[in-house]
Amino acid sequence: MPPQSDCLVYIVDDDEAVRESTVILLETEDIAARSYATPTDFLADFDAGLAGCLIFDVHMPEMNGLELLSILRARGVTTPAIVLTGRGDPLLSETARRFDASMISKPADDEDLLEQIRTAFSRARLSSRP
Repeated sequence: MPPQSDCLVYIVDDDEAVRESTVILLETEDIAARSYATPTDFLADFDAGLAGCLIFDVHMPEMNGLELLSILRARGVTTPAIVLTGRGDPLLSETARRFDASMISKPADDEDLLEQIRTAFSRARLSSRP
């Protein structure tokens, strides 16, 4: 796969091991990533002008991933999103769909996650064209 230097993956998860393993996976695919332990750290750094993809954990202490996604959507951010959850819940899946996000169960299968990210990059590139 060619380098994805024009796209960036933002990872927000309070689990350090998940953040680190996801960044390592993406680096092996030449995909740029930034990771954050808290939604507050992410919001302070997020650049909606960069094409890319958001990966949020659903269950975090400060704010859950769906609340974070709700804030971004209310601000007009349309960046494609993937929501990770350790608990299968139809209500969570429906909420993720309302925010135009896909949902993947933890532990995420590497190939499934990479496919979701590639799809998100395609969507992000299309939406950033004039």
